[in-house]
Amino acid sequence: MWIAEAGRNPFNEIFLHALDHGLGPGLVPSKLTIAMWIGAVVLLAWVLLTDKKSLIPSGLSRGLLESIYFFIRDEMVYPTMGEHHGKRFLPFFLTVFTFIFVLNLIGLVPDFGYAGSAASSLGFTVPMAIIVFLVSVGAGIRYNGFVGFFKGFVPPGLPKVLIPVMFVLELMGFFIKHGVLAVRLFANMLAGHLVIGAFFGLIFLFNTYFLAAASVPLALFMSFVELLVAFLQAYVFTLLSVLFVGGTVHPEH
Repeated sequence: MWIAEAGRNPFNEIFLHALDHGLGPGLVPSKLTIAMWIGAVVLLAWVLLTDKKSLIPSGLSRGLLESIYFFIRDEMVYPTMGEHHGKRFLPFFLTVFTFIFVLNLIGLVPDFGYAGSAASSLGFTVPMAIIVFLVSVGAGIRYNGFVGFFKGFVPPGLPKVLIPVMFVLELMGFFIKHGVLAVRLFANMLAGHLVIGAFFGLIFLFNTYFLAAASVPLALFMSFVELLVAFLQAYVFTLLSVLFVGGTVHPEH
């Protein structure tokens, strides 16, 4: 109970692990930057070390990787964008899903000085949303032309007097939904860590073993729930990204 004995606020100490901060003075990478590097190395090692020579899937690593591939392809990308266009964007969406999923799993590892949930920081989710935004704009211009891309913001059959108003509203909505993409992932991942931290904070706040007997199982249960959330949030972010990009490639839909 050293936190309580030192007169510190237990919730501030417990919640600190969910926040990003530098690991030293100067241009030292922050905790969550290190977590992103670890996630990138894990993901690259996973792909490079998976046996790709055999036509028959073998091993847990390859089986899981192929399951993710077919899931993203057949359940998200192809139904939304079609095979012709979806094939071109499939590597991008696979990277988005696996990277977020791996980082979410790393965020569940007890903080050993470097690990943390990168997805619980706007410093990660905002750049990811900006990347999706740029891909959406680039894909829309690539397949519909500059003028055709902006014509997609005007619903067909609209009276001419309403065209300027609807164009502005649709354009604002285009920016807002990509912004929400960042906030949704950030809020959901941060909330889970704060709930777990709250259960542990109660132990130090009341300084009693009786409360620990209830808080620890609840925190453990929430950790298992976070495993499901780690997958769901990667899935939701990727699915919305597919819908946004697909909407600019096929504005008529």
